[in-house]
Amino acid sequence: MKIREYVDRNLPLSIRYTPKDEGKLFGLPKPYIVPCAADNFQEMYYWDTYFSNVGLILRGDIEQAKNNVDNLLSMIQRFGFVLNGSSQYYLYNSQPPFLAQMIREVYDEIQDREWLAQCYELLKKEHTFWTEKRGTKCGLSRYGCEELPKEWIEDGKNGMIWRLGFRPEGMTDKELAYAYRSSGESGWDFSPRFGWEGYEYAPVDLNSLLYGQETQLSYFAAELEKHKEAEEWRGFADQRAELMRKYLKSDDGVFYDYHISKKELNRLVSVACFYPLYFRLATEEEARATLGVLEKIEMQYGVATCEKKEFVGTYQWAYPNGWPPLQRIMVQGLLNYGYIEEAKRIALKYVDLVETCFDSTGHLWEKYNVVDGNVQVVNEYDMPPMLGWTFGTYYFCCNVLGKDVK
Repeated sequence: MKIREYVDRNLPLSIRYTPKDEGKLFGLPKPYIVPCAADNFQEMYYWDTYFSNVGLILRGDIEQAKNNVDNLLSMIQRFGFVLNGSSQYYLYNSQPPFLAQMIREVYDEIQDREWLAQCYELLKKEHTFWTEKRGTKCGLSRYGCEELPKEWIEDGKNGMIWRLGFRPEGMTDKELAYAYRSSGESGWDFSPRFGWEGYEYAPVDLNSLLYGQETQLSYFAAELEKHKEAEEWRGFADQRAELMRKYLKSDDGVFYDYHISKKELNRLVSVACFYPLYFRLATEEEARATLGVLEKIEMQYGVATCEKKEFVGTYQWAYPNGWPPLQRIMVQGLLNYGYIEEAKRIALKYVDLVETCFDSTGHLWEKYNVVDGNVQVVNEYDMPPMLGWTFGTYYFCCNVLGKDVK
């Protein structure tokens, strides 16, 4: 079987329709995509869906891509923010906010201003969630968690200990549960970027995402002839960029995560450092500086999540794992600043890795080992075969290379 045939067969098996609340699943108005065709991850997930949408649009399945956006918007209508996933378990945290990017990419295809107007009003509510519920004293935003009911405290504590492999000292059960959910909200659960203190950081990826959200809100307002609002959103984006340069930018010109209470940067090189390039926040000088640390995470078979270092605990969002969505972030970020050779080199590494592993296993996978070129990865749980962001990034990289999908 070829990858195209595999996607053609498994994509319909990854579409669900739950119009009303059903057991622990929340109802969604349109058919939606789940990351895996069977077994694992059978809810609609937030940031997973963005990268699935990239593949759907490249396949020409604009209707399903729009359905996915409409479902995420329905969560804002109902809960005030986009849930991590569409079940009761995820009622207390979100995930990296890619909705603005999703709206823009669908709008570019359908050019429906009436639909855009509905999106715009709901996207403003999501912005309020991230700036008010996840705001910090330095003016930037962080990952966090809504107040957890008592019945979820034990679950969070146990989840943290199980996935890290030990219990961090000096933390109560409630603090562990909060840390666990906050890490889940980051999408990087877990990573040495934050350890078990994700809520203590103003992260470079999140604030780049919100800069991108504010930039898109400015664009949407202009499209809707709300020119004063467009200027205001542009001002919010500029203010965020200024704060990011104040708190997150190091003397080497690279953006890192900022520990708010310690008032210091975690200078661990990761793909998160490249988010300012993905959202065109970086200046040309900052982009060149960031390119200078690429060698610390670029491996023979793709881009590692973080540079190689020794840490206490088990972290799947770290070396030697290469996650498909981060390959997309890296490649597009480099393209945005004219680093075509580097972007195509990394895209080719990802394509070759996916195709080689597919030939040997018959599946696409959630993540890959970019050092050894296989699926022998660092796991916090049994890794499932995955369609979702893996096929979306594969289609994207093939498109960048001008190569047919295998």
